[in-house]
Parts: sequence; structure tokens; C-alpha cells
Amino acid sequence: MCMALHPDVELSILHFGRLTDMLSCGYLGQTFGPSETKRYLCHILLRFVEDEDDLVISHELLRPEYSYVGLPGSFSIPYSLYSHIRCNSVAEDGTFRIILDYNILHNALRVVPQTLFAPYAGLPRSQAELQNASLAPPIFFIRLDNSVGLPLETAKSADADGPLLRYSDWYPMAGKASIKLRLSWYGYGPWQTQIQLRNRRREPIKLPRLVQLVASGVDRFLRQEHGPITDDSFPQWKIGNGPYDISPASIVLVGVVAVSSGSIMPIMRLA
Repeated sequence: MCMALHPDVELSILHFGRLTDMLSCGYLGQTFGPSETKRYLCHILLRFVEDEDDLVISHELLRPEYSYVGLPGSFSIPYSLYSHIRCNSVAEDGTFRIILDYNILHNALRVVPQTLFAPYAGLPRSQAELQNASLAPPIFFIRLDNSVGLPLETAKSADADGPLLRYSDWYPMAGKASIKLRLSWYGYGPWQTQIQLRNRRREPIKLPRLVQLVASGVDRFLRQEHGPITDDSFPQWKIGNGPYDISPASIVLVGVVAVSSGSIMPIMRLA
């Protein structure tokens, strides 16, 4: 026998998926903060006008759908309404969707926070140039069982271990020869490395190869020599080999976000 839900709970489920829910319960909002995530998704990626009245929130100009059929746990919008952005998913009903984020569920305290990279920060050309760059939407590493994220060690061999991911034949970064992988780990300085996006035959790489290259970059960052953490406000994010430190074995790689036309940042959580 199925128990009836409290009316307030039913109402909250019915309306869950609004922009404010995504910003507070999504991986991007937990990684970069709700304010920076809203600016990135709404005003740079989707090109809503940034105004003093914040109409995108107050008038609900953007209403992502939660757990659209065949895309459980995701916040997505129809590709048909935002065709200037690359599609990054196909729903069970065959429609093309753009997944903006995933619900963190029980991982709220385990998402690795970072500072969003802002090219041309403080310069008037910043937003205009980013908007003209036609950024790709977030790329989530969706497993065959529809869960999101791969342990770092597994991700490092994603291109060799057989099919692990949905959309394994997808070329998510087609058209680019290389890109910078950037990390901005709390308590440490910014770090970056270059990733080649074409194989030896000069063909664009598929999703599993991208996962492998991103994982190798994150692994290299975590294994390098780090000085003392520079901000004692975040001792829980200390990198090292101690019993309470974060090491490569601690990390699940959830996806990547294109923060400029030439840079991506990883989305991570603790295992």
C-alpha cells in the first residue's frame, strides 16, 4: 500500500526544478556558488539579459525541467528553444535536451568547491566576448545506469575499459584542437594544463577519451607537491597523504564546464 504524501510535500515536488532549486541543489551551484552559477548559466551560456530587476529569477524566465523522461536527476531544457547551444542529451521520448545540471542528492557536503574562472575579469568586454564564443553546455559523465560521475581511477582508463558511459560515441569538443583544463582548489593557487582534443589522425576525440584526459589532469594536480594550505578556513579540502587529506582515491569526476572558449573546469565530489 502506498502512503499518501503530505500536501506541502506534493506541492514542493510538483514545483521542484525551478531555477532557484537548480542553483541550490545542483552540482554547479555547489561548486561555484549560486550567484556565479546563475550568471554563467543564464547570462553567458543562455544569453538572458542581465538586469537590475533580475527578471530571469523574479519572472521565472528560465524554468528547467527536473528528471525529464529518461534523464533522472537532471535539470534540463529543450534544445529547440536554445538551439544556439550544442545539445548534450537525448531523452527517452527521442527529444533533444540540454542538461544544465544534476541534483546533488545526498552529496551536498561532498562537492568540491572552486572559484569560477572569469576571463577578462573586470573588463567591459568580458560578457560580450563570452556570449559570442558559443560555449558548450556542461558535459556530465553519465553512466549506463544513469548515475553521474566516475571514480578518478576508473575515469583514467575510461577509453580502454569498454563502454562505461552513455553517449560514448559523442564528440563533445569537436572543432577544437586543444583546451586548457583549469582548477581553482580552495586553499591553493590556480592550476592549469593543456589537453589535446584530437587524436594522432587529427580526428576529434570522443567522450571517453575526454574523460580520460580530464581525469589524468586532475590526478596529476592532486599528486604534485603542494605547499601548506593557504587558507585555514578550508582545512577539509587539504590535499595530501594524511588520514584526513584528499588524495586521488578520494575523488569522483562528475563532469566538466566550459568556462571560456578555450578553458574547461572539472566538477568533482568526494567518493
